[in-house]
Amino acid sequence: MKKLLYLLFAITLLGCGSNDDGPSFSLVGTWVGTTTDSDDNSEGQVELMFNSDSNGAINIDWSQGQQEDIFADTFTWTSDDNQINIDYSDPDNDSEIFYYSFVNQNTVEISGEGDDESMTLTRQ
Repeated sequence: MKKLLYLLFAITLLGCGSNDDGPSFSLVGTWVGTTTDSDDNSEGQVELMFNSDSNGAINIDWSQGQQEDIFADTFTWTSDDNQINIDYSDPDNDSEIFYYSFVNQNTVEISGEGDDESMTLTRQ
């Protein structure tokens, strides 16, 4: 009887060993969406790529059929549960910190450090 109690106790401890806060989604992949510039309300088409080797690329097309205005760069990235740190390859572009929250596996909301703005991107 004691062995059975020890076994039940051990199973109970093992079953309670992890704290699962829900599903965990990966940023790795290509994300697309629209962003709005707060200064002039212009919209840009965003393509943001996070590779599993901690490299990535960003393309924002602000043109909207007008004079070509594209921001493009490659970067290295790291992330934790809600923050993405991006170091751009071009030294003229400062490093950035973004905050993110998954809506679901294929939708993420991203905002810049200190920004009231956010953009919703979908996985491609």
